[in-house]
Amino acid sequence: MEPILKSIFDSAVDGIVVIDAKGLIKAFNPAAERLFGYRAEEALGQNVKLLMPSPDREQHDDNLARYLETGVARIIGKGREVRGLRKDGSVFPLHLSVGRMEIDGQPAFTGILHDLSRTSEIMEALRRSEERLRSIVESAVDGIIVIDDRGMIQAFNPSAERLFGYSVGEALGRNVSMLMPSPDRERHDGYMRRYLETGEQKIIGIGREVIGLRKDGTTFPVHLSVGEMVENGRRSFSGILHDLSDRAALEHRLAEQK
Repeated sequence: MEPILKSIFDSAVDGIVVIDAKGLIKAFNPAAERLFGYRAEEALGQNVKLLMPSPDREQHDDNLARYLETGVARIIGKGREVRGLRKDGSVFPLHLSVGRMEIDGQPAFTGILHDLSRTSEIMEALRRSEERLRSIVESAVDGIIVIDDRGMIQAFNPSAERLFGYSVGEALGRNVSMLMPSPDRERHDGYMRRYLETGEQKIIGIGREVIGLRKDGTTFPVHLSVGEMVENGRRSFSGILHDLSDRAALEHRLAEQK
């Protein structure tokens, strides 16, 4: 491994796991050791499903074989929320991005994993206590935005201000679509109306990677988790946003090194 690439690999905050076409772990960085509780020497050569709870563990080899046969990608090149399994048997949420590369002419896959345990804790706390909510919203590292059933911003914490470049005074009372680039901006109100009419969930309760739009017009990747609340018969929605810019920059640097 080249010195620059090794430095990135060893110092990355997010876990990095490389597997071959058989699903066997070929690289396992220090952050992955901390995430899963395995030392690198324990993980290397093991099937990556070691790090997955059921039913993902049982399905992984077939999913990988199907991709290699058909080329139909269900996760490669897309960020998604999955569950990890630690050495001690505990299960935790994480955001996974998978990229494909070749090693000695053979396909291999790089997974970059961000621990979402803290995000899950925040979501649970949001449901429990208004007082705790206020404290968490103000001090949370991740952006937290609350909107009403018309999409109007009702709460916008300091981290959201830093993420998007708007002050809370500029954001409150405006449609949350202001934080989205096209075509999401134009589609958002329609999606919300459809959900309120049909109850069909496409993002609520499901973490996913989206693109945010800053006040200065720049865009950036974020992981978004959305929860629904009902108060006095009115629905509102809380979104927790984790900035993925550093992860995206890391993926770009890794790709350049390869």
